[in-house]
Amino acid sequence: MVASICAALVLTLAILAVCPALHAWLHGEKQLDDDDDCAVVLFVQGVTPALAAIVAIAIGLRELADELPAQRILFLAARRFQLPPGRGPPAG
Repeated sequence: MVASICAALVLTLAILAVCPALHAWLHGEKQLDDDDDCAVVLFVQGVTPALAAIVAIAIGLRELADELPAQRILFLAARRFQLPPGRGPPAG
């Protein structure tokens, strides 16, 4: 459901980006300004500030993870999975 809504949103933004008359009709104007900061204009120009923020956060988290102490607790599986089986299946 969410994927179909996101796909419909991207399709709508693409259609509005290709057809400036439809984009202007959506705003209720005859001619759009050059400094319009709506979602369609941001979609056409690419959302590079958001991408730069995501990359900066990812690099910061990576650096922070290197400085954190290692975890001292070792989580092991159940005892029956730790040892190899002692014998094979029955022969008969």
